[in-house]
Amino acid sequence: MFSVVLAAAIAFLVTVALGATYIEFLQTRKFGQFVREDGPETHLIKAGTPTMGGVVMLLGLVAALVVVARLNVATLATLLIVSAVAGIGLYDDWQKISKKGSEGLSVRYKFLLLTLAVVMADVLALRYVGVTQTIVVPGFDRNLALGPGVVGIALFSLFLLLVIVGTTNAVNLTDGLDGLAAGAGAIALVVYTAIAFLERQYDVAIICGAMVGAIVGFLWYNAHPADVFMGDTGSLAIGGVLAAAAVLTKTELLLPVVGGLFVVEALSVIVQYAVFRLTGRKRRVFKMAPIHHHFEMVGWQENKVVVRFWIVQAAFAACGFFLYYYFLYQSAG
Repeated sequence: MFSVVLAAAIAFLVTVALGATYIEFLQTRKFGQFVREDGPETHLIKAGTPTMGGVVMLLGLVAALVVVARLNVATLATLLIVSAVAGIGLYDDWQKISKKGSEGLSVRYKFLLLTLAVVMADVLALRYVGVTQTIVVPGFDRNLALGPGVVGIALFSLFLLLVIVGTTNAVNLTDGLDGLAAGAGAIALVVYTAIAFLERQYDVAIICGAMVGAIVGFLWYNAHPADVFMGDTGSLAIGGVLAAAAVLTKTELLLPVVGGLFVVEALSVIVQYAVFRLTGRKRRVFKMAPIHHHFEMVGWQENKVVVRFWIVQAAFAACGFFLYYYFLYQSAG
């Protein structure tokens, strides 16, 4: 437990210490955010706010792991996967800055890059980390075994694709208000720190704890009104750590509960798009999607939306931990 707390503290201090200098670096080079034209009018004032702040979070994470974490396959594999998805986010952020617009990589190209990252994750998980091709179903005595051979590997790869791509994109969609994705991600990762610790996967607990510290340090600058945005670099990194923690602790089916707010945000976009297309662009379910913008449009102040969504995420996370403790931890003991 001391190592987890130490990792979180180091990541927090490094992120806070480097944050001001890094923001100044971004401002000097005019690496600012381009606000979508069809977004809330209150967001127009945010145009030009430095982005790619997720880089400083990753520096805090790496610094903590260098000092605290053990140099083993699990730690290196997790860090490699997180770096891969964060690298995709960094490239996406750079494309937005280069094009001077709010659109970066195409959905198809980003999906292709994430798929390649999943293939790498699949190889590392199965061959080097020791992850089994089974899915643990809470409340059931038997696990869902995907079986050996090519078919089992293919099914497990598809499952990993859903977990990693789904999680990273859901966190990315949530990142639309100052501090929203960061705070919600920290809450979910606190639960995964506890789950990993109870599972005696101390390396995973250290990584999750370090990421929590880095996120809280980033919130020092990302709280409303934000001095810097995390960009896709940060949101994909948070999603990557969450997905990796779920896979390594075999709690993939609990991830949608622990990170329930991210699921709600993603579903709001899917529902809005589906209804919009089915009705010939005549009807909308929400005033604007993702759903956090809907509440802005009905008159909620940004801070109120963020804090209330944090409360909702905390409730989801608590439910997820309860399900883990009652159906998995106690039953295993």
